[in-house]
Amino acid sequence: MRASFNRRTATKVRNGRVQKKNQLRPTGLEGYVLDRESPGRGFRHVVSKRDLQAFIDIIPYWQKFSQRLERIVLSSCSSYDGQYAFYHREETGAIFLAAWNEDLWIELNRGYFDAHRTIFERINVSCDVRKETVFCRFTEAQARAFTLLHVFMHELGHHHDRMNQKHRDSSRGEDFAERFANSRFDQLYTPYVSVFGDPARGN
Repeated sequence: MRASFNRRTATKVRNGRVQKKNQLRPTGLEGYVLDRESPGRGFRHVVSKRDLQAFIDIIPYWQKFSQRLERIVLSSCSSYDGQYAFYHREETGAIFLAAWNEDLWIELNRGYFDAHRTIFERINVSCDVRKETVFCRFTEAQARAFTLLHVFMHELGHHHDRMNQKHRDSSRGEDFAERFANSRFDQLYTPYVSVFGDPARGN
């Protein structure tokens, strides 16, 4: 997944001289930007920028968790369902949510499936469990719910973790991000249903 983008903007020219840019204030302090990339052929985004904003509006303590969050990107297809990037110079972060296969079928290894089984059962995803892999057929509503309620919250956990470390080069890693997302799933589920409908009932 592409986890970087071009931040450079044109510098001013005054009296024939290029003026220095003011780099003292990180762009993340100005608030986050929602971006959307083309999903790529055979893929599609299961959430829109409007969906993201509606979901953000129901997250308790969002202002606290999103400090120095620079960008949220609906990104092109990737081997990851989501990804977090930390930008050392600005000390800001970005969250990337990858496009899904167009038919919403995904093949999972048993470890990933078992770790998320309760979520899949809660939103009623149809899964074919085999010895080493699991094939899951999501509806659009289920894919949206999993992306927002778990993937996005997991990556937000990475960001919150990084911003609260004394030395921002360190973090508590995947275990912290997973606990962050899982501990908020039940809290967010009822407000989510009131805004987006019940994903367990299909589209």
